[in-house]
Formats: sequence, C-alpha cells, structure tokens
Amino acid sequence: MGAGLDSAKPNLRRHLISGRELFICDGFIDPSYVARIGAVVKTLHYQRKEKSRPDSPAAASSAEIAEAALKVDPFFLRLRQVAEQVFPGELLRDQRAYVNSSVYGDIYYTHRDCSAHRAHVTALYYVNQDWRPDWGGETIFFDDDYEAQLVVTPKAGRVVVARGAILHRGTVPTRDCHEERYTIAYKLLSGDPADDPPSLP
Repeated sequence: MGAGLDSAKPNLRRHLISGRELFICDGFIDPSYVARIGAVVKTLHYQRKEKSRPDSPAAASSAEIAEAALKVDPFFLRLRQVAEQVFPGELLRDQRAYVNSSVYGDIYYTHRDCSAHRAHVTALYYVNQDWRPDWGGETIFFDDDYEAQLVVTPKAGRVVVARGAILHRGTVPTRDCHEERYTIAYKLLSGDPADDPPSLP
C-alpha cells in the first residue's frame, strides 16, 4: 500500500453529530495509489470474526493490518496525517487497523468504536474503485438518540475521520452487487494515555 498528496485540491466537509465532529475528506489520497490499495486488499487473508459490538454475532469478514505497518507504511502515515490535520493539537496513538470485507447477506450493527465519553478517532477509508449507487454500502451515522443524521456514500479514496464515539453502522452490498465492499478502519487513541484500553494480544 502507499499514498501521497492528491494533485487536486482536497475537499473537506465538517459535520457535528451529538456534539462530536466528523469530517468527510475527498482528494486527500493520490489517485495513483487508489488502484494499488484496491489490489492489495484482495490479496489479504480474511476471517469471519468481526463484531460490530460485543453482544452481536461475528457477521462479517476482516483482515488485520500488522501494527508495525502503521508506523512505516506511507498509506497509514497519510491517514494519520489527515486525522492530525482535522484534529490539530491532539496526541493520536495507534490502536488498530483492519480491512472490512462485506458481501450481500452480511450484517453490521449500530455501534460506537469507543465509549461515549472518549475522544478517540477513527479514519475510515473507502477502497472500491468502482461503486454504483444501487449497490448500497453506505455508512450511516446516528445521534445519541439513534436518529440517523448523516449517510456517507462509498467513493474511491474517500476518507471519513470522526470521533469513534459517534454511533454508526455500515450497510452491506445489495443483492444487485456482486462485489465485496472493502473499507479500511484505522483507529487512533486520543486523550490521556492512562485511559487507553488494553493492547490487543
């Protein structure tokens, strides 16, 4: 994987959901790398073990990204740079990165990526180079009353950087779609390191 600066002017849109910030970032990843990332994710080893939340069944597939790669891979360094740009002055620390792969019939559940009182950050990257509107796969963001506030359409190279405490749910491809929906989730810790969750084994 790799990434660089986009030659086109980046487009940044800010949203506020239940007092928490979310940014839709287009044009932040060099188009020459979008195809490369799309090819690499298809070679990874996926396991059907991903849970939206602890009380839900493992209903979708994911592939882990090695922790060491987060510190040296240009793509993840770029994602971190984007996160630091929209949340300036915060000390962001690696937590986990993985690729989601979903197909028609899979299930995602509404969840938070961290506790409601935390300020951790998730960068969500949309991988698929070609995605039709009728294929679904949008990400829905909810307020604290579970009212849908924002729907984000999959778009190649798009990055959503948001507080992990925002309720959200990915939708899976429709019956009309014969492609896997790929997204990369890069989770970053923010705030007092003493409050960090335990490291993954």
